[in-house]
Formats: sequence, structure tokens, C-alpha cells
Amino acid sequence: MNFFWNNYLPDPVIFELGPVSIRWYGLLLVTAIVVAAWDVRQQLLKKSKLTSHQIEDLFFYTIILSLIGARFGHVIFFNFSYYWNYPGEIIQIWNGGLSIQGALLFGLITVLVWSKKYNLSFWKLADVMVPAVALGQVIGRWGNYFNQELFGKPTTGWWGIPIEASNKVVGFTKDTYFQPTFFYESILNFVLFFTLHKLLQKKLKTGTIVLSYFAGYAVIRILMEFIRIDDTPVVWGIRLPQLISMAIILAVLASIYILYAKPLPKTKKSCIIVVF
Repeated sequence: MNFFWNNYLPDPVIFELGPVSIRWYGLLLVTAIVVAAWDVRQQLLKKSKLTSHQIEDLFFYTIILSLIGARFGHVIFFNFSYYWNYPGEIIQIWNGGLSIQGALLFGLITVLVWSKKYNLSFWKLADVMVPAVALGQVIGRWGNYFNQELFGKPTTGWWGIPIEASNKVVGFTKDTYFQPTFFYESILNFVLFFTLHKLLQKKLKTGTIVLSYFAGYAVIRILMEFIRIDDTPVVWGIRLPQLISMAIILAVLASIYILYAKPLPKTKKSCIIVVF
């Protein structure tokens, strides 16, 4: 049995228009943003009193600052020494290098500030928005496939993906097929998206959906980091993304305790966001 990608080396460039290259990574990123924004818009129009103009305003700032945060997180936390030596490459996001942790941090801060501006509940707004984040990740992860990056350990399984010699990781240059971690994460994120959407239909305490997303994605990322072989900082023998995910899970458990065991006034609940 063979998978469709067994004998196919993807080209990161779709086509070129003079000096401009249209890449799969960029196209999939834009597609992920558009699909996620459409889903959020439908939910906000259904579950809130926000106008179309307000929703567009929210999207504008959240998308732009989330992208800045995604690049910021990747550059500062995961590849600082490289970009310190090659600062000109910081703006080259079409070559990959976006951190979901940075995107979430900047995105949450943006939504928090925006909700305060319009005197809205941050947690209610975030509850409606986070399922679409998982949906965007379902699509966006395929950009890693076309860039031939963030793949996993070698495998002899029929589902393995071939990697071009120039993209292989040191120590694995003689191996041919590798674990398609982008595919695993895409599937798991779809399960997370579906679960969050189902939870959104239930009467749960405000903030539960947000916390469920963070816990769910943290578990997914911990699992994926056991398979991935890309270079990343290691702290106390643990890959940094795993360490961050573990910290997030602890923060989620503490937040769930506050929400369900010892309910606090709204003014204090909003402080939970600091831990993320």
C-alpha cells in the first residue's frame, strides 16, 4: 500500500511572476486565515450582538498582530542565534518559521484590548473565536509539507514522506522516508476543532472553551515533539515547545480550578490571561 506522497517531492513554489514567487506556504496560510475568519464571523453573528463592521475591525487587528506575534515567537524563542547572524531573513516568512505560541499570545492580547475598548467580555469573545484557531491550524500545517520542514523521525511505514537531501536534518541524511508530523497534527487539530465546536453548543462556564483549546493543543504539541527531529532549544533535556506546553497545561488546570471550584468576581477572572 502506498500513500499519494510516497514518490512525490513537493515544490514549495506554485508559479513565478517575474521576480515574485507564489508559494504554497503563503497560499495555505492565507487560506487558513480566510476559513478561520469565516467560521468566527458565522459564530459571532449568531452568538453576539456585534455588527459586521465591528467584526471586521476585530479581524483586522487580530490577524495582523497574530502574524507579527507568530514571527516574533519563532525568531526570539526558537531561532534567535540564527536570526541574530542573518537579520535580513527575519521578514522572509514565506520560507516558513511561524510560532503558534507567539501567534496565540499576540492574538489573545489583541482580543483582550479590543474587548475592553468596546466594553465586552473577553472570555465570551475568546470562547467563540478559539475553535477557528484549531481549524486554521488544520489547513496551515500543510504548508510545512510543501516546505519540507518540521517532519518526524525516519519510518519504513507506507505513510512516510520522502525528503529532499538539502532539507534533511543532520544525522538523518541517509534515511529516505520520514514521519509526516504535519499530517498527524492536522488530523488531531481537526478533532480538537470538532470537539470545541460541540462544546460551544453546550451551556458551560465562560472561559471553558478557551481553556479546553489550550489544554488540547498543548497535549497535541507534546505528542508531536516526541516525533519531530527539527532543531529546537532543549531545556533540562526537554524540547522547549514541550516545556511551554507543560506550563500551559498547569496554567489551564489552575484556571479550571478557579473557574469551577472557587468562582471569582469577573474583575479577578480576567487576570488568568497573564499565565498564557
